[in-house]
Order: sequence, then structure tokens, then C-alpha cells
Amino acid sequence: MASTSHSSIGAKSMSSVSSRATTATAAAAAAASAIVVASLVAAPPPDFSAALTALQSVFDIDRFDRFIALFGVWPNKEMVLAGDYAGWCITTQCLDQAFQLSRSELRLGSFSISEAFVGDFSPIRYAFSLLLAAVLGNFFMWTTGIIARLLFTHFDASKCSLPSQLPWPDPPGQSQPFDVPVMEASEEQVARFLAFRGVAPPASDAARRETAAREAMAYMQELWDAKHSGWCHKRYALNEKGLAFPYRAPFMNDWNFVNEHSPSLATVGFGQVVFALEHFLVGTALPLLYLFRRDDSIFYFVMYADMAWETYDMLAMFYRRLTGADYTISRYNKAIDNVMVPHHIFGVGFEMMALMAGPGISKAFMAQVLITNHFSGGMMLLAMAVHQTPAMSWPKALLNFQRLVLGSLYATRIVWWGPMSVACLRLTYIYTGDFPDYIASLGLRGLGYEYPLLSPIFLAVFVLLVFYTHFNLDLVQVNKKLLRKAEGRAAAAARGRGM
Repeated sequence: MASTSHSSIGAKSMSSVSSRATTATAAAAAAASAIVVASLVAAPPPDFSAALTALQSVFDIDRFDRFIALFGVWPNKEMVLAGDYAGWCITTQCLDQAFQLSRSELRLGSFSISEAFVGDFSPIRYAFSLLLAAVLGNFFMWTTGIIARLLFTHFDASKCSLPSQLPWPDPPGQSQPFDVPVMEASEEQVARFLAFRGVAPPASDAARRETAAREAMAYMQELWDAKHSGWCHKRYALNEKGLAFPYRAPFMNDWNFVNEHSPSLATVGFGQVVFALEHFLVGTALPLLYLFRRDDSIFYFVMYADMAWETYDMLAMFYRRLTGADYTISRYNKAIDNVMVPHHIFGVGFEMMALMAGPGISKAFMAQVLITNHFSGGMMLLAMAVHQTPAMSWPKALLNFQRLVLGSLYATRIVWWGPMSVACLRLTYIYTGDFPDYIASLGLRGLGYEYPLLSPIFLAVFVLLVFYTHFNLDLVQVNKKLLRKAEGRAAAAARGRGM
């Protein structure tokens, strides 16, 4: 008892000492914080120019500009002296038109209206393009659905299977196919499955097996829909990490794969195909055509078309949130709006700012940005669609295709995106501050912010680039998981051939 008493007293005294020590430490920390805050308030503002001068003494900005010039997006000193401005209109006349409000007459036959412009951006043309994108987007979704249902809705009960366990185990990750062919199932298995589905068995054996086959497709639809929706909600709404990536079981009948998808996931596939075609045509082929022909009408068509396409999809997402009716082109799970809305805002905002800059921005530079992002984006969209098709029955071809997709993402979203992002920040810094001496000698001046790094324009561009970099890395991670799934299927197929 004495020992216990002494231990208790010792613990109390130690607790008291610890408490006093904690209080003293907290008081000391508060006092130190107060001194730091007081010194910051009382002291003169920091001399950022001195820090910048010190940084420039270590970092050769001319060498950095020459590095950017290698990508053809900005001229270095030697290029300017030779009269090569890398596609930029570096004159006071061009820069004076950037972000400036102007008006012109828009004539449609005998009808004319006054059209306002900010730089080269016209709200009227943007609104008309948006209306056209809404009509064409829904038309292409409808057309793609009709074609897919004509080609891939050939039901054959003999190729379907029933689950041997009820309910069928479907843990996170890879889904497994049902394992009892309908035509080989016993009458008891057929009856038990139909009872599990709550369906009255038809009179004849053939009708029962056909009904069971259709119910098996519906059951697999429900399992995959629940797994896919649950993963999207956890990953994008709850931001959970370390989730097993969902991958559907092989189709029972390749020529009936559209019917084996739930209606909601089938339209996701249609949307991915339509969006991929837009990326390849509007975002890749036409900008390439512009680079060869240098026809400004092609450039403006591409910019308005792409802005309108993504704006419509984003507005349809907001409409879906309000009404539940889904007229989006992407048709993704609502949880993915958390990623897609900022993505669309970035894309539309970047293109709109480029148009507002008018002749003050290089059209060749914008064409490069459009091509690289849209080509890899189109490949990614196509990959997401292909992995939900009978391409799973050709594992080697699917593996090689996924390698091509991931390679395009690495080339454009990592290797190219890094220096291009830095170039964008450099150009923004130059424009918001002062041009380099070799350009200022032409009589040009920037916006003249004393601290360009803290200017609203620079900060806005920085935030957009950070978001899009995060988006790019997420795309790479998703496609690395698809590659691992494709590798697993190819390996399993190789083992099957070796047996």
C-alpha cells in the first residue's frame, strides 16, 4: 500500500511539473510569436527587389529565355535581333489591342447588329457557338447510341452464365464473371436464380433459361454499376486514397456488350467516344491544319468550337444538379464533377483569355497547347471507352494500345507540360512587369506591376497551372492502373495458352 501511495504521489508531482512546463512553454511561444508579429508590423516592408536581384545574380534569366525559345513559344535576344518573334506580334499596335473593348458591325444579309469585342473575343459569337454545341452534342450522342445499339445488341442466351453463389461475391477491384453456363445449369440452379431475382419462372425449360440469361445480364449490370458508382463517390466526392481500382468482368457475349452495360454506363461510353472525336478533330487535326496553312479563320473556329463544347458540358452538369436530368456529353458520375468542372473552367478560361489578348498572343503557341492537350486527352477518353468493350477479348492488343495511351500522356502531360508551364509563368511575369531589355528597346512596356509575382494575373495563371498539373497527374495515375489491369489480363491469357 505504501508503495502504491508513493507511486501516486510521484505521479501527481510529475504531472504537476509537466503541467507547469507545458504552461511555461506555451507562454514562451506566445511571447515569441507576439515579438515576431510586432517586429513585422513595426518593420518597413520587405525589399522584394533586392531579393529578386540576388536571385537573378545566381540564376541566368537570359539562359532561361533561350531554353524557352527552343520550344518556339517565345523569342530570345538573338531571334529578336534577327527579326524572328516566334509568331508573336511584338509591336505597340498589337499590344494596345490586347484586352481592349471595341465594336464592329455584324452583317447577316440585310440584317446587321453592333458586335462588341474584347480583344478578339466576341460574346455574341461565343453564345451562338454554345447554342450550336448544345444541338450538335446531343445529336452526336443520339447518333452514337443508335449505331452502338445496331452493332452490339445481339442477344444469345447460350453464351450467358449464371452465378453459382447468391449473392455473387464482388469485392473491390477486379470483378469476376459468372461461372455456370446457362445451358449447362441444372433446373434447380435456374429456379434458385430466378427466385433470387424475384422473377416468376416461365412454363417451358427454354423460356426459363432465356429469362435466366437476361436476368444474369441485368444482375451483372447492377453489380458493376454499384461498384463503379461507389468507387467514383469515394474517390472524387470523399477523396479517399488507396482504393482498389474497379475493372469489370469480361462480357458474356462480345456482340451484345452494349446490352450488358447498364443504361447509365452505356451512355458514359457514348460520351467518351463523342468527346474523343471532338478532341481529335477540333483540338488536334484543325490546329495542325492551322500550323500548316496559317489561316486565322481556322484558328478562331477552333477556339470558339472548343470553348462552346466544354462550356455546354459544364452548364449541363449544373442543370443535372438542379433537376436530375442528364444532358451532359461526358455523362460521368456526378462525383466526377468535382474534377471536370474545374477542368472545363481552366480550358475555357485559358482559351477565352487568349482571344481577349487579341493579336498580343501567338496563335502558333496556342495551337501547340491545343494539340498536345487534346491529342493526349482524346487518347485517354478512347482508352476509357475501349476498356469497356470487347477489346478485353484481345488482351495483347489492348495492352499495346494502353501502352500507347500512357506514352502519349507522359510525352504531353509530363515531359512537354513541365517546360510549357514554366514558359507560361515566365511570359505572364514579363507581361505583368516589364519586358526584357532586348524587347523594351522596341518601345514596348509591360503592365508595370512593381511585384509581378503578386499581380492578380500572375496568381490566376499560377493557380490554373497548379490545378491542371494535378489533373494531369491524376490522369496518368488512372491510366497506369488501366495498364496494370491490361498487363494482368495479357499474362493470364498467355498462361492459358501455355496450359
